[in-house]
Amino acid sequence: MKKLLPFFSLLTVLALSAGVFAADDNDKLSGAEIIKRHTAAVGGKAALSKIQSRVAIGTAKKDNDAAIPVAVMSEPNRLSAVYQFQGYNWYLIYDGSKSSVRPVLGQAASPIMHKYEDMLTTGTLFNDVSLYNVLNRGETDRLRFEAKGMKKVKGRQAYVVDMMPDKGQTLRLYFDVENFMWLRTDYGSVHITKNLGAFSNDVTSKDEETIFDFYLETSDFKEVDGVKLPFKFEIVATAPILKQKSVGTIVTTITEYRHNISIDPKMFQ
Repeated sequence: MKKLLPFFSLLTVLALSAGVFAADDNDKLSGAEIIKRHTAAVGGKAALSKIQSRVAIGTAKKDNDAAIPVAVMSEPNRLSAVYQFQGYNWYLIYDGSKSSVRPVLGQAASPIMHKYEDMLTTGTLFNDVSLYNVLNRGETDRLRFEAKGMKKVKGRQAYVVDMMPDKGQTLRLYFDVENFMWLRTDYGSVHITKNLGAFSNDVTSKDEETIFDFYLETSDFKEVDGVKLPFKFEIVATAPILKQKSVGTIVTTITEYRHNISIDPKMFQ
């Protein structure tokens, strides 16, 4: 047995070394390579190119309210999401050139509304739920991706990639290291120093600064028509959309995807 010990020790060293080299290889993936692997993992460009319209239907919950209907409708250059809250519909729309959010929030919350509008124009909102998705095009002269290491997202180890357009804000994207699914998008923060008492009982001081961090997370991936899609997403929301707190999330569960169906152009207006 003593003669075998060096042999087994050598095997152990080789196994550990292989793990280290594999980790090193993963760490060396560029941002553009991570995006390419993500595109391949969700089904590939050929499968994606066959889909010219997508409707995601489900239910959403906020605060302690009952679940309400929600639909996300998209084409490669347009996006519309409708949340049918009690008493009003909340619309998030990008028509191919500009974005809009309805109903218009009050003056105190206008920076929040403008943030949603900016999120819509990035071509990333709702991650892979939407066909209006700049990741499908990959890296271009006007859009670069830079790897920023790894970080855990809800217990999943993820690649961190900065998406840097030639104009506009840099966004931070997260992709599962095992299956390259798109887990999260960070959209930055909104700083408000005004009195938010008009739409939040939590803030009473006029001088107090309130910071809202905006992000969207997707999970529960399943294959539909040859592509993998998330069946759950969580988006940051604030008052007055939320009634019980100044900031939180709206959690949406998708029950059905429909592809290549006609979408009324009015839905993007």
